[in-house]
Amino acid sequence: MDRYQFEDLISDFIENKLSMTQRKDFETYLDENPEAMQQLDSVKQVIASMKSMPEVSTSTDFMKNLNKRIAAEKEAQSVVKTTRSFAGYTPLMASLSAVVVVAVVLLGLEFIPETNNQATFSPTMAEQQVDDLPILPTQPNDDILAENEDDSTHVDEDMPNTTDFKDRIQLVGDRRP
Repeated sequence: MDRYQFEDLISDFIENKLSMTQRKDFETYLDENPEAMQQLDSVKQVIASMKSMPEVSTSTDFMKNLNKRIAAEKEAQSVVKTTRSFAGYTPLMASLSAVVVVAVVLLGLEFIPETNNQATFSPTMAEQQVDDLPILPTQPNDDILAENEDDSTHVDEDMPNTTDFKDRIQLVGDRRP
């Protein structure tokens, strides 16, 4: 049994509504957990203090009046307030939104540069010089690569790989001077 199962069964234990197996599990949990016993005693004290409180009496029409008031509250909530609206906005919010839209459009128009809508093209100095240069013949890359006979994957086996980095590498935990 875990804590949550224990808490669910406290009231049934006090009212003696548990089966024998549940009662044994409950008592075993109580024996193993001293804070569970404190919690059970606390619940018993609350129940005892509630029983010692004076009884409250109401008028004979209390339930009838309560039900009338509940019905009136439900009816008041169901009445939809009718207000004029424009696209779901109240008149104030609609006018404020319109002002913001107009302001954004006017500011946007201020920042757009004025143009004549005529296509104008004037070549730059660099573009003019490129046209005057002679065209050089090109050689495909495949021919250049095919001419190179050296294999870049070839490793010279005669040369031993004896690079020793012991004196150059210092690890965090090393205490070498």
